Parts: sequence; C-alpha cells; structure tokens
Amino acid sequence: MKGILNKQSTRQLALLELLWENEWLTVSEIVQVIGGVEKTIRTDIKHLNEIIKPLKIETSFKHGVFLDKTLGVSKTHLYSLFLQNCIECQIIEEIFIHPNLTKGELCDRLFISETQLNRLLTKLNSVLDKFSIQISHELKIEGSEINIRKLFASLMYEKYLSAENLLLKEEFKLIDRLIQRFYEENATIIEMNDQHHFLLNKIHLKVLAALYRCRQGEFIEKKATVFNYQTILDDDGLKQKCQECFEIELNEDILYNLFANYCEPFKVTKTCHQLGIEQSSLHNQMEQLIKDLSQRFNIECGHIDTLISDILWSSFRIIGPTFILNNVIEEFVLELMSENQTIMFELKESFAAIYEDLDLKPFDKKNMVYQSIYSLVTQWSDFRIEMKKTHRIKAALILDVPIGHLRMLKEEIEMHFRSAYSVDILSPFDQFSQAKLEKYDCVLTDIFTIRGAIEQSRVIGIPHYFDNEFINKLHTFIIKRKESIQLFRKELVI
Repeated sequence: MKGILNKQSTRQLALLELLWENEWLTVSEIVQVIGGVEKTIRTDIKHLNEIIKPLKIETSFKHGVFLDKTLGVSKTHLYSLFLQNCIECQIIEEIFIHPNLTKGELCDRLFISETQLNRLLTKLNSVLDKFSIQISHELKIEGSEINIRKLFASLMYEKYLSAENLLLKEEFKLIDRLIQRFYEENATIIEMNDQHHFLLNKIHLKVLAALYRCRQGEFIEKKATVFNYQTILDDDGLKQKCQECFEIELNEDILYNLFANYCEPFKVTKTCHQLGIEQSSLHNQMEQLIKDLSQRFNIECGHIDTLISDILWSSFRIIGPTFILNNVIEEFVLELMSENQTIMFELKESFAAIYEDLDLKPFDKKNMVYQSIYSLVTQWSDFRIEMKKTHRIKAALILDVPIGHLRMLKEEIEMHFRSAYSVDILSPFDQFSQAKLEKYDCVLTDIFTIRGAIEQSRVIGIPHYFDNEFINKLHTFIIKRKESIQLFRKELVI
C-alpha cells in the first residue's frame, strides 16, 4: 500500500530502503536509483534524520551516505518510525478513532490546509478503492467492514508495533484481559484452526479495531459460531470496565464482532465458491506441484493434504489490506531468491497460474503467491533443506594453463567463498559446446581463451593469477544475483 504516500514520502521511503540494503553510497548513485536531484536528496536526509532517531544517516564528503544500523534496530522498527510521521497514516488514524471530526478540525490537528487535505484524500481513496473502502466527503470510512478493520489493525501494528504503545495502560490491560478470557474458554478450537494464534500484538489491535467500529454502530453480521463467551458474560466487573473505557456494552453480538472474524475456523470451500472456483481444482493443481518437486529432489511429502490445506488457508486469509509498508512475507520470499532463484521463479509462475482464474484483484493475487511460497517452504522441511543444498553458483573455469594450475584456482575460489561457488574445470575446447555451457551460471575465463557464442553477461574475465580485482569481480557477481530480486518483484503481476 505504498501507493497511499505522496511523492515526497515515497521518495524518502525509497531512500531509507536503499540505505538499509547497502553500505556507503554517493548521492549521485542514490539519484540514479530513486530519481530526483542531489539537492533534494540532501534535504530528504536532513528531514529523515529528524524522524528516525536513534538511527542516523551519516554523510561524508569522501564516502557518501550511510545508514548507521549498529544499534540493532530492525527494519520493522524503521518502518514504524517512518509511519509515525506519515501524514496519510495520520489522516486514516484520526478519522477512524474520531468519526465525528469535521474537515476544519482535522486540518487543525494536522496543521494543513483544507485544499491540501482534499488532495490527500483523493490520493488515499484511489488506493483504498481496490479494497472496497472509501473516505467520504464527510470524513466517514465506508465500504467493506472486514477490510476497514483489517486496514486499521494493519496500520496500527506497523506504526505502533503494539497496542500498548497506542492505548492508556488501563485500556490495554482491559483488552488483554478480554483476550485472555476468550482464549482460556476456546483454546482448543483456536489452536486447531488458527496458525496465527500466537501473534498476540496483532490480536490486540484487531480487537481494538472491532471495539472502535462497534462503538460507532458498525457491525459484521452475526452468524453461527463455535465459540463460547460465557465466562466473559458472567464477569460483571469486566463488562462494567468495558462500558467505562470504551462506552460499549458487552453482549454476544459484540463479542462475536470482537473475536469470531479473526479466530473462527476458516472455510476454504465457501471462499472458493465466492471467488468462482472449486476448491478441488486448486487442491489438484497444488498436489501436482508438490509431487513434481518431490520427484525432482527425491524427497517425500508425507503430509501433502495438510500442507495444501495450510497453503490455501493462509493464502486466502492474506486477502485485503493486511500490511501497509512492511510486507514481511514478501521480504522472506525475496531473501530466498539469493539461495535458489531458479526454483523461486518456478514457484512464482506455478502459483500465479494456479490463482489466475480467481475473481480477485492483482494486488491480492500477488500476495497470495508470496504467502503460498512462504507456507510451502516453512512447512515442508525436507524441501527447505534441498533448497539450501542447491545454494551454489555453478561456474565453468576455462583457461589455457596446465591442469594443476586450474585445480589450484578452483580450490582457491571454492575455499574463499565457502562453497558459494561450485567450479568445474573445462577444456578450452568445451566452450564450443553451447549446450554444455548453458548449465553454468557463469564462465570464468580470459579474453584470449574465450571464443564462441557465450552471453557476455555470464562471462567473468579473470587473470591467470588472483589479485584483489579478481576477487572483487567474483564477489560482485554474487551480489549481482540479488538484482534478480527486482525482476522477480517486477514480474509478479497477474
């Protein structure tokens, strides 16, 4: 949902993300990647240093620009600091928590003009529309009630990391007590049907979102539920405190709204019907994918039906505004690209084809692909092990030198990079066999030996003896494999 950000915020976030992933960069290098002009980037750095404390962007006339991460702060915390100063997020939060605000009052709170507010609302609505949500002229959040709650919970989670940082101490304790009572009474059902029952910080914020919406008279229609709320309903003291803190009277309808939508057993079959596809069709396609992987890597998947159910369950649950800036599932999948980009591209294409006919927006399909890969890799340990085994760059070494010299170079390369490279020694005559060379990620050779139709992008020129420049070239090649992440992200459009 980075699309909700204005042009300046988008550029500053891109700058932060670029510095997070790199060491020292010159301002000109930054401009080449994210655009703008050098003067603007320097202004952005000054502004960002005011909002990302205790982190700091260092600047050096000699070295360039560097984000000091020695404090051990996570990327999640970096996003939190950024969102705390994001005006678009402040607008959503103010309207959600204070539904009776006028435009004048909101402008006073944000220190902006009404013209600027209208412009920001237009931009926000253009993005929220994909989730069937709109902010009306009267500053009312309207549309899909489930997505409205998801939006607020996701925003608050990324901005504050915990409801404890958002609420008064008494309010937080009250929500915590509600969740504890609900969990104690329904623990077995929750643990059987919800893989995310340990994500307590998110549950706090989901319950908070539901409390706000119920207080405003916005409800999810109550249906039959497997949950029991009796211990909460029998606790008069708890009900009285909820009335005092949140101006809401607890009853079964309210409690259903607080918990059922997040913890109710998820019905994949029903969801598939709503999206115009049979669950059996998705199941069969995933089963074939897993069997193909089993045969390819000579491993078994003894829990194939459970694995498929988990993939479908988690992938459908991720539909909607489930993150704002920090898509941790996407980050996990992109990290896997550095281990085995071939398999990751194949999985992306396979899951994209499986979900192709679903009646969903491209944004949701893309996130389902990421989630499916995540579930497959994390819940099939044998496959994860095989992926890590294949974490090597395959290189062909072709030099016009004695075989003993070649063996020495091969050993030095593999030892220096701790097996990140797997080097095969080939005769100079082997380069004429294009089919033979195609199985290698790169060819290590020299300009005198190289002949034939080898793609220049796969050729690393090397001397007969190692020096620093040679080592740097090999190391750079490993780093450049990360560039395929951008291609993976760009091409994941369904």
